[in-house]
Amino acid sequence: MPHALTTDEVAATVADFAAASERAVAAGLDGVEIHSANGYLLHEFLSPAANQREDRYGGSPENRARFVVEVATAVAAAVGAGRVGIRISPEHNIQDALENDPADVEATYGALVDGLRPLGLAYLSVLHREPAGELVQDLRRRFAGPLVANSGFGTVTTREEAVQLIEAAHAEAVAVGRPVIANPDLVERWAGEHPENAPDASTFYASGPVGYIDYPTLAGSRG
Repeated sequence: MPHALTTDEVAATVADFAAASERAVAAGLDGVEIHSANGYLLHEFLSPAANQREDRYGGSPENRARFVVEVATAVAAAVGAGRVGIRISPEHNIQDALENDPADVEATYGALVDGLRPLGLAYLSVLHREPAGELVQDLRRRFAGPLVANSGFGTVTTREEAVQLIEAAHAEAVAVGRPVIANPDLVERWAGEHPENAPDASTFYASGPVGYIDYPTLAGSRG
């Protein structure tokens, strides 16, 4: 059965993140992205609904952000801050990691990025329905590093939206997922404004090759 981590387990989990990051880089990856979003473990600590702790990891926004900052600090020390990004999803409200109080969201994620800023991480990736809005842009200023915007809150990020975010200087980069799954040559398609393959959601979590290696490329479509 799930249980709240003990403080010893918190420390062990921090070490696990760092060790996993070391293995990833040793295996040849350029870097790692810490997943502190989408209702998973780190996000559960940030959410006042999921986090019911009464120790130094619960209660105040600063306490709820502490575990994530400790993980990021350990990972940056293990592989170098320039190899580390972090992903957050304030107000995503998924998997019971609810964040319905705007003032608490601002305080919690403000405390988080204030703790991350001195580390000099490679980037901050923010999943939010309004990447150009006040919340995300304030976090960007406080982080004082590159922002990767991700507006795919429930809709697919389009080329037009991505271009608009970059041209309006709301982000240094834009994250996309589903278009890349369906278009192995998405960069070429977006550069030339070519039509895109439509993603087939029924194959997103399949265990075989269907949905992973069978989408046609532009060259294949023309041929």
